Amino acid sequence: MKKILLLILMVLLATACGGETDGNGDSSDGDSDNDSDGDSDSDSDGDSDGDSDSDSDSDSDGDSDTDGDSDTDGDSDGDADGDCEFECISHCRSWGGTQHDDQSCDGDLKCCEGAIEPSDADSDTDGDSDTDGDTDSDSDGDSDSDGDSDADSDPVFHIFMLMGQSNMAGYAAFQDSDKNTDERLQVLGGCQKPSGQWNVASPPLNECAGNASNVVGPGDWFGKTLLEKLPEGDTIGLVGVAVSGMSIDTFIAGGQHHQLIMDKIEIAKKAQNAHFEGIIFHQGESDSGNSSWPGKVEQLYNEVKAAWGVDYDVPFIAGELLYGGCCDSHNTQVNTLPSRKDNFYVVSAEGLKVDPSDVPADGATKWNAHFGHDDTVELGKRFGKKMLEILGW
Repeated sequence: MKKILLLILMVLLATACGGETDGNGDSSDGDSDNDSDGDSDSDSDGDSDGDSDSDSDSDSDGDSDTDGDSDTDGDSDGDADGDCEFECISHCRSWGGTQHDDQSCDGDLKCCEGAIEPSDADSDTDGDSDTDGDTDSDSDGDSDSDGDSDADSDPVFHIFMLMGQSNMAGYAAFQDSDKNTDERLQVLGGCQKPSGQWNVASPPLNECAGNASNVVGPGDWFGKTLLEKLPEGDTIGLVGVAVSGMSIDTFIAGGQHHQLIMDKIEIAKKAQNAHFEGIIFHQGESDSGNSSWPGKVEQLYNEVKAAWGVDYDVPFIAGELLYGGCCDSHNTQVNTLPSRKDNFYVVSAEGLKVDPSDVPADGATKWNAHFGHDDTVELGKRFGKKMLEILGW
């Protein structure tokens, strides 16, 4: 009898509790987390709340519903690909894509728009990504901020051409102070140097043919001036193609010295990390007063640019002729050059003096056209300073 009364009491107590779980933690309606009707998930404390679980797709014990019904949070509950939605979201965020909630998630992550997988993304070796969107070939893994490829960090061979006639080739004899031993300053060929190869640049820089073999030209001190601001690790290459006493017609296509220019360019542009940077030019004595001269100078520039095969303009700096000399009236033509192209410039010859040996005297044949030694040095420095200003070194 006692057992019967105890059983009745337990039933009454269970009814009064209104469906609380039994000692096993199971719901009093007999349904478990794996119920077949999919009514509810269990809360984390094991009690049934009677509602769809808005916290997560799975029970605290990791069991999932078997009915495949979705929870109120819109996530798939316990599907075979239950982790796919999370992968979509995390991949979209980490790969820079956009998550679309109204799209289903599949193995191809089609719910992601604009995502770029890490194998294709622009990341450094340490996992940091670039800010410029360019491929980062740095071995140190630092990100770019300059918009250029890190390949730009390789040493650059900055190449400049020296063009013109005798005042570019040189007239005054060189001195010990003009010599150079710095291997960062190179010349292609040069007088009394191995031809067709790069040599340490020391006067004379232009070929012996048609020129004196013991002279200094403005190119020597142009190069030395550039060295003062040369980016660390870089090198300067000078290509001398000046020939004394020659008209502009001899340098443009069809002229006798045009091929010299083309041949040297062909060698120079094959140098490792070569970058064509600019031209300094001193010529006009043989064309003094010729109104067609500026147009032919522009033609020469265009032919040189085409031979280099570059799609950018480089600074072209012309020097004025000797003031008070034989041909200073031609400076009017020289100073028209900047109006022809934005990359054309002129450096002044003001204050520079004639070489004493070129002053007419005693009936000797003199030209009264050439700069003295110190004046040639100064002209070279003016070319160099102007080039530095333009290049921004």
